[in-house]
Amino acid sequence: MNDLKIQSKTEEKRVIICISGDIDAYHSPKLKEEMEPFINGEMSDITLDLSDVPYIDSAGLGTLVSILRETRNGKKALKLIGLRQNIKRIFEMTRLDKIFEVYDTLEESALGNKKVGGSY
Repeated sequence: MNDLKIQSKTEEKRVIICISGDIDAYHSPKLKEEMEPFINGEMSDITLDLSDVPYIDSAGLGTLVSILRETRNGKKALKLIGLRQNIKRIFEMTRLDKIFEVYDTLEESALGNKKVGGSY
């Protein structure tokens, strides 16, 4: 089990939140709690960098969906970047890649070029 660590930085009109560690049933409540200030904050664009997330379970997916719902209710954009191949496969199998804005890199997310796995 990898402890969850969250760091954020602000760039212009967006906040980039770097998450490292497992997003699972044990860590999901912490992630949800740590995300509240960003969801309710001033920034209209929230980007989650998941490049240091080696594992996600169904509770973690549920937490991300809940965060997405809250950001959309607040008229904000939520983007995911840097998904590892195993996490990307989970998103594809659950069709969550059709619900979330998923990008390979921060640069692509800034441009809005949805390019995951080499296809548009």
